[in-house]
Order: sequence, then structure tokens, then C-alpha cells
Amino acid sequence: MYGTHSLHTNPPARTGDPIMKRTLRKLVFVEPKSTHLHVYSRVTIPRQGSVLLATIMRNKGYDVRVYIEDIHELDMKDVLSADLVGISAITSTAPQSYRLGDKVREAGGVAVLGGTHTSFLPEEGLQHADFVVRGEGEFAFQELVDALQAGEGFETIQNLSYLEGGRAVHNAERAKIPNLDVNPIPDYTLITGWKPGGVISVATSRGCPFSCTFCSVPGMYGHAFRTHSIGRVLEELALHKGNLYTFFADDIFTANKKRVKELLRGMIDKGLTPQWGAQVRTETVDDPDLLALMRDSNCFNVYVGFESINPRTLKLFQKKQDLAKIERSIDLFHKHKISIHGMFVVGSDEDDVETIHETTKFALKHDIDSIQFMILTPIPGSPDWDTLYAKGEKYVINRNWSFYDGHHAVHQPRRMSPYELQMAAIKAMGNFYSWKGIARKLMKRDIYYTTIRYWGKKMIRDWWKDDENRQYVAWLKNQLYTEAAEFKGRALKTVGLPEMLLQESVGRLLQRFLGELGVTVVPLAEAAVEGAASAASAAKQTALDCLINPIVKRAEQEREEFYARLSAVSATLASQWEKLPKVAFPVIDGQGPIFEPFAKIGLLFTKNLDRIRDAYKAAGVAEGLWEAA
Repeated sequence: MYGTHSLHTNPPARTGDPIMKRTLRKLVFVEPKSTHLHVYSRVTIPRQGSVLLATIMRNKGYDVRVYIEDIHELDMKDVLSADLVGISAITSTAPQSYRLGDKVREAGGVAVLGGTHTSFLPEEGLQHADFVVRGEGEFAFQELVDALQAGEGFETIQNLSYLEGGRAVHNAERAKIPNLDVNPIPDYTLITGWKPGGVISVATSRGCPFSCTFCSVPGMYGHAFRTHSIGRVLEELALHKGNLYTFFADDIFTANKKRVKELLRGMIDKGLTPQWGAQVRTETVDDPDLLALMRDSNCFNVYVGFESINPRTLKLFQKKQDLAKIERSIDLFHKHKISIHGMFVVGSDEDDVETIHETTKFALKHDIDSIQFMILTPIPGSPDWDTLYAKGEKYVINRNWSFYDGHHAVHQPRRMSPYELQMAAIKAMGNFYSWKGIARKLMKRDIYYTTIRYWGKKMIRDWWKDDENRQYVAWLKNQLYTEAAEFKGRALKTVGLPEMLLQESVGRLLQRFLGELGVTVVPLAEAAVEGAASAASAAKQTALDCLINPIVKRAEQEREEFYARLSAVSATLASQWEKLPKVAFPVIDGQGPIFEPFAKIGLLFTKNLDRIRDAYKAAGVAEGLWEAA
């Protein structure tokens, strides 16, 4: 159920050569419902791609509709009556995007997929669409529509992918748009169900100069920082004058501090100062003039990617900040009456359950106004995709895109099991959005964040009400406890493991780990062929409760011979001890120790996961694999 992509499996409506000519009048753009869980999910801030493309095509004379499912449900009759449907897919909405693409083609329309997910996995997208537009799509989409109208070929349209003769064709990459002012101001009135006067999104730039390992933004929009002119941004703000709140949809709003200060001065001079918020980094507070301008221009809140309070995790993420910077930024934002939405990523190779718990305590201690904990997820286009998923250097436990939303554990972390990561992340959110946290804001007479924290508490409760979420957690738990359940009722005190495994650090760690739990470990040597009978006889005289059987899942090329030998030894021992219960212990060469296999074995001897974790840490310190906490 949880190990494969949740994709529509019907065959595509069309295969072979692409559509060469089509009369297009009505275009519909769809942004499927987001699955992301955080307190601002109640306030929809639509991504700009669909609205921008619709505005461009409306200006060219087409009949256009925009459906953003977070704002208004799809009118399928209207959608399927379109000549062409453009669908924007992020990873967690890919399955529903694909299902919609299939339906559009079955109804005879042209399906075009875009967005971050299919930009990096176009061949997957082409199983459910006629075309995939990769990366920035403004020019590619216009050229595609023009080519369809004229019956021309597609080979010159950069950023376009399509099938030709059953083979995927990926045209060359297009240079990133240097001057964003070439695009029109997005017309939000094109969105079905849109109500002016509420929350509006304004993008003043694209691209991010940083390289956080979990982020796909540089892969999608590049490291180069490209901008709209100040005048163009002020013009757009003037069109939305009177709205309740403006979200600046830049990846890093304050990346160019000089430019932002000029923009904020312009907003103040022209009286264009609605309450606003934006994504920023901690170093924003290093500029006192910028902070003052943010306050004076009516900045209400900032969304800060703190990511972690664990120094080792920050280094792993290439975040280039430390705990002191984080604390200083919180203090200075609050001194300028700017609220903070703290964003944390949990589940790195350097995180454990205690780290996540301590992060909640940190957020409450420093009175971060609202938070979200995102479970580390290998999103296509991010560096983590290469190391966690595509290259297989880590064990990915789930390949269903629906769960790639930052709220489901889909990979094997190093220092805890996926089940513990899942539970710790949700519990941490629950501890923050608790009655105690709500009361703190109420005592300060902060009605807005009292409400936000109440929403957060309800959000966690609603998450647990969802049957699919509960089933997923139960599945994770089952992965951890299966072996222990099979051994239920057995008194286990002594285990045997291949002596050959002790030549490896992971084997020595396992032996010491079990010793920390008070388990007797008996190293078992392989019996020579000529002495098999005597070896078997000796084996019977050795009191063992179970046999640990290493299962080699992957070996580095230069060590294949050793691991092939280990597998042969394990098989021989298993045959000698055929009546003895056996426990599998996966070995992945070159990856280093991972906690969950140790935990599965530890649960045979104790139900106390805290004790197991302490034994694992103590064994690792004793073996010199990591420093003591």
C-alpha cells in the first residue's frame, strides 16, 4: 500500500506521436489542492504560476479559467470542456495531478503538466500528459499553444518535453528570464472563487543564492537572483491597495538588502503599506536600517527557515548559521514588533528524538509565535534527492508521492527509526500548539496568535482523525515491531552471530550494543565442510535463543567478495541452526550504522525504546563512531 507511487494506472489516452494541430479557444489552469499541514494552511496564498500563465493567455485573447483547489473545488464539467488544461504539480500533489491529466486526455483535451515535480521528472509526467513544460514556463507555454494552433513542430520550443514515436524528447533548457518585468501583473480575479480584499501574493524576485540541501528552489529557478523593478512592484501593490495582507512570494525576500530597503522606502512614501510578510533568513537582522524599515512599512511577520537548533544538522544542511544567530534574530525581530513563523526541518542524519523534543522547548522558551516542523523529505530537484532517493545512498522506505508533503516519514534516518521520527515530529507540533502555549499568548493579550495556536491544536487533532494518516503511522510502527511481535513470549538472553561479521565496525557495534542491553553474544565460526558433522554437534551443546542473520543489501564494488563470503557463511550457519529462530540484520556497505535495525533487535529483549536508544549511543561512543553528547 505504501511502497509504490500512488498513480493513476490506466494507460494514457494517446501514445506515439504528439498532437500536431489543434484549435484552441478555451484554456483552464489547475493548481491541485495542497497537502501541506501548517497553521497558515487556513489562509490560502496561491502560487503564482497558474495565475500568471492565465493572465498572459487572457491578454492574447483566449478564454481562460483558473482553479486553485484550496480556494474553490473543481467544476469538472467546466475543466473537461476546455481545449487545453494546464496542471501545476508539486511532489505531494503529483498523484492527483496525474489523475486529472488522464481524465483530460480521455475527454479529448490536451493536458500540459508543469511545476517543480514534473520539471525534474518529465518522463513520469509524460505518462499522464501530452506535454511537460519544465522550469520557468511563460515562454515555453506560449510557444506551445502557438505551435498547436499552427500545426507546427515542437523541436525548437525550449523547456518542452513530449513523446515522439513513443520516445521521450526533452528539448534544450531555456536561459532563465533576466528581466522579470516582461511578465504582466498576475490578475487574481481570474481565479474561480477569488475574493479581493484578503490575502494577496506578490513576487518581486526569483532564484536563491544559497544551497540548502533539502530545497529544490535553486534547481528550479537557479542561484542567480533576478528581480522585478521597484517601480513595477509598487505598481502591483497599488493595484491591490486595501487588501488585508500581502505575502511577498520571493524565495529570500531580503537577499539583496539594498534593493529591499529601496522598495520599502517606496512603499512608505506612496502609502502602500498593508500588513505584510515574507520569507527571510536570520542575517536580515544584521542590518539595523533594514529592520527599522520593515517595522515602519508595516511588516507583520516573517517566515524564517531556522531549520534546526542542532549545530551538526545546520552544518549538514549547509545552512551557514548557528544557534547564536538564531537566538539573536528572534530577539531583534521581536524588539521591532515583527512576529515570527519559525520553520524547522527534522530527521537529518544528525537528529534524534531528543533533538526534536528540545526544538519545541527552544521555540516555546524564545516565544516564537508560530512554527512548523517539516520532516526531511527528498524532493526532486533538491540535493537530498540525489543522496536520499535517486542514487539510493539512503534507504527510502516509501515511494508514494502523496506522502512527500513534509509530514510523513518517507526515508530511513540514521539516529532513529522512521516511526519514531513520525511520532516525534507530530508530538513536537502538538506540544507547541498546546493549551499551555495558547494560554501564554492569551496572557499577553495577543488575540491573533492565541487564535493561530488554537488553529494549530485543531490542525494536529484533525491530522490524527484522517484514516490514511492513522494507517500510515500504524504501518511505520509495524515495520519497527514486527520481529518483536513474532518472538512474543520467548525468553531471550543469548544470541549467536557470525564471527566474520565482527571484522566489520557495524558487527562490533552490534555486539557492544547487545552487551549494553545485558545480552550474551556468542560469535559463531563457519564450520569447515569436512568437519560439518562435528561442528553441528558442537552447536547443539551451545545454548542459544536465536541467531542473528546478516542480510547484505548492498556492497561497494571493491568489497563485493567479502560480503559474498559473509552471505555464504550466514547461509551455512543458518543451515546448522535450522531449528533456531533467526533475526534478519540488514547490512548496507558504505552507509554506516542506522539505528532502526539495532532497535528491531533490541526490542526482542526489552520494550523500552529509550533504553535501546541509550544502549545504541553508549555503544557508538565506545566504538569511537561518534562523540558523547
